[in-house]
Amino acid sequence: MASLMEELIGTLTAEEEIYRDLVPVEEEKTRAIIANDLKALQDITVREHELVDRTSALEGKRERVTLDIATVLSMDPKNITLEKIIDVLKNQPDDQKRLQIVHDRLRKTVMRLQAVNDQNKTLLKEAMDMIEFNMNVIRSTRMSSGSSNYSSDASEVAGMAPQHGMFDAKQ
Repeated sequence: MASLMEELIGTLTAEEEIYRDLVPVEEEKTRAIIANDLKALQDITVREHELVDRTSALEGKRERVTLDIATVLSMDPKNITLEKIIDVLKNQPDDQKRLQIVHDRLRKTVMRLQAVNDQNKTLLKEAMDMIEFNMNVIRSTRMSSGSSNYSSDASEVAGMAPQHGMFDAKQ
């Protein structure tokens, strides 16, 4: 059980470090969104994917270790959580304390990351709404451009050239 706890604590620590590295990347993404810097957003996305890929591998390892711990403790693997593992470790206060510290750091880092991601999501939605608004304005301007050019008798459009092709055949 001790080796499983070491592996779990090590995996969680590595995950927390990657998430901590991801926070400044997400904050940089916020600045790029505000500045409408598409090149920076592309570069940030590449770095994001690299970090997320690393966390995915660690997440798989954490799940395997947690499943092994559940088996050793005769717990239902579907319902096991870090809190339950921490509670079970009452007879091993050192491991319990170390796991609690890592769990708390991980939770705090993930909450910070979630807050920045929520902010980025809101900013991106606002940017998309503004683009949609601008597109609607452009469309409505194009559609209404011919409606106000009627002459005083309203039988023909004033100022509109006859519809010919691109080339004038009479020249």
